[in-house]
Amino acid sequence: MTQRTENLLGALAVLVMDEMHALDTVPALAGPTARAMLNAIGQYPDASIELLRDAVALSHPAAVRAVAALVDADLVEKRPGIDKRSVALALTDAGQREVVRLQYARDAMLTRIVGHLDEGERKVLEALLIKLLWHETRDAAQAMQLCRFCDDGPCLEAGCPIECRENGLPMPAGSAQ
Repeated sequence: MTQRTENLLGALAVLVMDEMHALDTVPALAGPTARAMLNAIGQYPDASIELLRDAVALSHPAAVRAVAALVDADLVEKRPGIDKRSVALALTDAGQREVVRLQYARDAMLTRIVGHLDEGERKVLEALLIKLLWHETRDAAQAMQLCRFCDDGPCLEAGCPIECRENGLPMPAGSAQ
């Protein structure tokens, strides 16, 4: 039987995802997969569809369809890849603006939620999240999937628990070991 803590965590996850889904304004970005793909292209400029499909856990055909929709919406452009068979993907100016808009909205929502905590509570929550994420990260593909909506700057500076685990590094400082 599920315990109260697990239920509360699940409810918070639903709240965050529901608010993320409410960010859809561009028809080509309807649903989390297209937004995740757009954000991943921004995080990994000139990456191949093959790499990006791992970041969003899609089959190759589904990733090709998602990219085609983003290209048709003028959010992504295709460039020559490292070999004749591959394609490198990059954000257009419109795609870059949309990524910034989505990241800003995500940041505002998360700041609002965490803003209910005082500084001590924030530190405890951060330590617990570091511990949970470090232990739950299984491999590089999952690491990319977990961070697919992240603004990776702040985490990389402080020591991202997901990246540390992926690279076989110890849990970052500040965790509730």
